[in-house]
Formats: sequence, structure tokens, C-alpha cells
Amino acid sequence: MDISRQNAGHKGPALHFAKNIRLAKKVSAHMLNKQQEKSAVEKSLDLSIKDGVAFAATTGFGDNYINPFAVALGASNFQIGLLSSIPQLLPALMQLKVADMTERLGSRKKIIVRSVFLHAFMLLPIALVPYVSKSIQIGMLIGLCTLYMLFASLAGPAWGSLMADLVPLRKRGVFFSKRSRLIGLVTLSTTFLAGYTLHLFKTQSLIGFTIIFFLAMISRYISCYFLSRMYEPPLEVKREHYFSFGAFVRRLNVGNFGKYVIFQSTFNFAVFIASPFFTVFMLRDLGFSYLTYTIVVITVPLATILSMSYWGRYSDALGNRRVMRICSIIISVLPALWLVSHEVYFLIGIQVLAGFFWGGFNLCSSNFIYESAIPEKRTRCISYFNTINGLAICLGNLLGGFLATHIPPVLGYRLLTLFAISSCLRIILSTTLLSRVKEIRNTVSASV
Repeated sequence: MDISRQNAGHKGPALHFAKNIRLAKKVSAHMLNKQQEKSAVEKSLDLSIKDGVAFAATTGFGDNYINPFAVALGASNFQIGLLSSIPQLLPALMQLKVADMTERLGSRKKIIVRSVFLHAFMLLPIALVPYVSKSIQIGMLIGLCTLYMLFASLAGPAWGSLMADLVPLRKRGVFFSKRSRLIGLVTLSTTFLAGYTLHLFKTQSLIGFTIIFFLAMISRYISCYFLSRMYEPPLEVKREHYFSFGAFVRRLNVGNFGKYVIFQSTFNFAVFIASPFFTVFMLRDLGFSYLTYTIVVITVPLATILSMSYWGRYSDALGNRRVMRICSIIISVLPALWLVSHEVYFLIGIQVLAGFFWGGFNLCSSNFIYESAIPEKRTRCISYFNTINGLAICLGNLLGGFLATHIPPVLGYRLLTLFAISSCLRIILSTTLLSRVKEIRNTVSASV
């Protein structure tokens, strides 16, 4: 009896010691997992910057020369409007299903990588458009660009949701400004190289377009590789996190995020009435060479690079809405300045202002969206925002294409009238609708 009691007395401390060992192992494993996750996040942020650099090359070699390509193929102002609007329509409608597709796949990274792979592939047939019958070139280009934009748009909401999880809230301004500076630098360099390539070919410039679009495709595949290696934090989306597009639309004028969607979409409607036609005005109406056109265009990313560190610090310290308000006023006035002078140096000055203030506006717009919804709802919020915003851009392009051929000219050019209309609408919207949006940086993230 004494022996059994003695053994029981020894067992108590032994069991207690074993429990402590198991608890210590659990704590150690948890700390190790946290350390591994932190390392994976840091590596992914580095990969994200590399992805951004590669994607910037795609923009410089490819996206920035779609409209010049259409001009070289002989597209009319109305066809330029169609080229800018139709590729926005289908992607905007498909955004309604992006969140469902992401949840069905169970991974944001899967939809990002697959969409980017197809996005890169579409540059191959675009590069070959000059070698088909001239009668179908413009129609073919519009169709291919629609698919090109569709695959790009499918990746957008999932990428935004993923990056919002990876980048700490208080470091978003600094991180995205750093990323944007590098993107701007590469965009600047590749845009200039593309323009110089077209300048070298001169009368045979369509061959030059084939070359730069091939380079854009290679760059996008490099981007796809970096994206495929990124870490994806687990995200559990429950049934209560679902909300329909109809419910989202009904609350547009109620919630803070909804009011922001109204402002951003209508503002982009006003912007894209004129946006596609600055290229047409420089190349066709003013008769700029590709080299002169490129010099004017590259001042935008150059100014953006110089502005990013400033806007990043300012937005982190004072909030995104204040930066957007300042920038929106300036970029509203810029199209009207094209009526003042057509001297290259003056237009370069306008572009410098555009790059500086659009850089701040776009940086803070993205950050505002990331901060406006809880992680479980973020992909769906971004998808629905993209749908409404894309439809607004499409309508703006269509209206611009119609007006460009029907409005009376100012100073001898119809497009100058279009620029003035766009400027007036921007001023009205930036001074009325943005004031309804509240800063959320110092409050709890808004729900839908």
C-alpha cells in the first residue's frame, strides 16, 4: 500500500513534466511556423517587386503602344473609341464571376498565375495583326485586345486581395511607393526603347510593332514566373461573407466604400472621354514622329518615379483621401491646358504634372480600396468595384469616340473640344463627390 502511494506520488510530477514538454513543443512549433511564414511573406514581397518590374516592361513595350499601333493601321477616331471601350466591356462583366472563380479554385494565386499566363499569350496574335488582310486588321485588333484585357482583369481582384494580406497596413504607402518607383523607371526605359525601335523602322514601323509586342510577351511570362513563386496566406471565406452584386449596388450610396466607388467610376468616365485621344492628337493632328511622341509620353513615368516616395510618406501619415483630393483637382485641370499651346516643351510640362499627381492619385486609390473591406470580402469588393468602374470607362470611351466625330472644333481641332469637356466634368466630380467619402485609415475597416 505504501509502495503504490509512493509510485503515485512519483507519477504526478512526471505527468506534469510531460505536459510541460508537450506544451513547449507546441509553442516552439508555433513560433517556428510564424518565423517561416514571416520569411515567406518577406520573400513574396521581394518577388512582387520583381513581378512589377517585369510587368512594367510589358506596359512599356506593349500597352503604351496599342493606340499608336491602331493609328499606324489607319484606324479612325471612332474606331479608336471602340478599341478603348469594347476591351473594357467584357472584362467588366466578367469581374462579377471572379470572386466565385477564386473561391471555387480555393486559391487566389492559381487564378492570378493562370490569368497572367493567358494575358501574356494574347500578345502573340496581336504582334501578328499586320500580316493579315488589311480589311480585318482593326476588327481583329479590337477582338484580341478585348481578350488581352479580359485575362489581365481576371487576375486583378485576386492580386489586390493577396497583396493586401501580405503588406502590413502601416507600411502600404512606403511599400507600394517603392514598388511604383521601380515600375515607373522600367516603364520609362522600355517605353523609350519601344519608341526608338519604331523610329528606326520608320516607314516599315509595323515590323517595329511586331518586335516590341514580342518583347512585351516575354516580359509578361517572366512576371508570371515570379507570381507563381509567391506565398499565399490561407484565407477562409465563409458563407456569411458572400454578398450579391445587387446587394452591393443597393448600398452604393450608403456605405463609405460605395460612395468611393461612385466617385472613382464617374471620375474615370470623365477621364476616359478624352484619354484614348491624346495619342491620336499627337500622332495624327500634330504630326509628331514616334521619337517626339515617345519623349512626351515618357515624362509621365519619370515624374511618377520622382513623386512616389513623397506620396507614400504623405499618405501613410495623413491618409489616402486627403492625397486623392489634392491630386484630383490638379489632374482635372490638365486636359484644358492642351488648348493653351502645342509646343513640345509645353506639353512635356503638362505631362510632368500629370505623372506627379496621377502617381499620388493612383497610389492612394489602390490603398483606399485595400483598406475598405475585411480580408474575407476583399476579392469580391474589388471584383464588383472593377465591374462598375470598367463599365464607366467603357461608356466614357464610347462617348468620346462619338463626340470626337460630331462636336464642333476649338482652335481648329475637334479633339481639343473633347479635352475641354473632359476637364470640366473632372472638376465638377472631384469637387462634389469626393467630399462625400470619409478617410478610414484611423477607423475600423469598412464593411459592405
